[in-house]
Amino acid sequence: MSKLEELRSMFFPRSVAVVGVSTNPQGWGGHAFIRRLKKVGFPGDVYAVNPKATNEVHGVKAYPSVMAIPQPPDMVIVSVPARRVPEVLEDCIAAGVKNVHIFSSGFSETQEGEGRQLEAQIIEIIRRGKLRVVGPNCMGLYVPASKFTAWGASPKGVGQVAFLSQSGGHGEILIRYAQDLGIYFSKVISFGNARGLQALDFLEYLAEDPDTKIITMYLEGMKEGNRFTTLVRKINRTKPVIIWKGGLTESGARAAASHTASMAGEARMWDAFFAQTGAIRVNSLEEMADVALLFLHLKPLLDRRVLLLGGGGGNAVAMADICSREGLTVPTLAENTRKQLAEFIPLAGNSIRNPLDVWLVQHNLEMFRRCIEIAVADPAIDLVIADRYPHNGNGDDDGPPNFEEGSRRVEEFIVEFAKNNPFGKPLVVAVNAPTNDPNGMRAAAELRLRFALAGVPAYPSQASACKVLSRFIQYHEFLAKGLD
Repeated sequence: MSKLEELRSMFFPRSVAVVGVSTNPQGWGGHAFIRRLKKVGFPGDVYAVNPKATNEVHGVKAYPSVMAIPQPPDMVIVSVPARRVPEVLEDCIAAGVKNVHIFSSGFSETQEGEGRQLEAQIIEIIRRGKLRVVGPNCMGLYVPASKFTAWGASPKGVGQVAFLSQSGGHGEILIRYAQDLGIYFSKVISFGNARGLQALDFLEYLAEDPDTKIITMYLEGMKEGNRFTTLVRKINRTKPVIIWKGGLTESGARAAASHTASMAGEARMWDAFFAQTGAIRVNSLEEMADVALLFLHLKPLLDRRVLLLGGGGGNAVAMADICSREGLTVPTLAENTRKQLAEFIPLAGNSIRNPLDVWLVQHNLEMFRRCIEIAVADPAIDLVIADRYPHNGNGDDDGPPNFEEGSRRVEEFIVEFAKNNPFGKPLVVAVNAPTNDPNGMRAAAELRLRFALAGVPAYPSQASACKVLSRFIQYHEFLAKGLD
């Protein structure tokens, strides 16, 4: 049986039982899982398990044990104190249940003797009962397509990105951050201590999963390093694998041990892993989402020659420096290109060599259209980073009449050009907030979201745009080398 077939009932359960549901209507733990399943409209049966239950708890049918439920549920979520987890697992085995999510913590991650003993005990039960267990010490599964989303932000859509994480908190944060950019998920898997199913089991599942096109991961440690390397190298050829590896510093490794009982591994070992597999390395959840945005909206890209389209002499210099540090090149435009631009852009106060320092065109649609079409046609250019500064909403801009309307028209054109330009050259946007004023910062964030939701990758700075573009190009360079 393939991993896809084996784990399907976990990701698409028809019934869910939650063990450890308090009768307190304000309770968390088990009650929170039930509350969320009801809120998102989970279509299957939901049961509460409480030894003192008589009829219903929080609006769902309650039973004193899993064994007492008439039909074995497809998934059991365990939210009881650690010391009670072994008896719940035995109850699951007796009931004929196979899929279990252990939310409970208090095992080897405590680095105490009692926690380690309890973990050894549940490992023995899991193996003996041939249980498929997620956890312990984790948030479990989040599947928008099946509405099995008992945690995390309510899904805004079903997407093509999967996130495999040792940290449930990172899952919570990434779901919220990414959805605001129009990045939706196929699966999010928080696996914690992984004393049942391992990260590699889930990775094999995602490799086969037709709903997943991009795989993102947060890892603190990894068993079976050789198998992991081989698997990622294979998957990465058809599905980009984006990884944030935590615990590479001494302090981080110490924190990982107390978080999920993971051995983090040496930095140089992970350097070799990324070099061998071509997986994309990121260093934050924001960067992970930013890279995923490119894979969702841009075609494969091998070349690094950038047209920088912005305004301000010092800003142009800074943008060129940032590109160079990230391995992108900023070629001078051809003489014929510059002649065409000079026909309508005065050289005084502007630069038409690249970067294009052209404040004059930023809020004039016809001039902007003419400028970008001429510059992008230059054979020395492979891609475009367009710099945008939003109107701050304070009424103190020094722009010309109809400044706001002109800006909106240019931004609408940028979206259309990014999707349909006849040169087939990708465009991303850097949206800058040159102020600490809350209105200006909010305007910049809103403008970035408008671009991203329209399918144009947009970033909060030139530096972040250059960084993710470099990683995107590196990935395709790695694939191209492997095909030589």
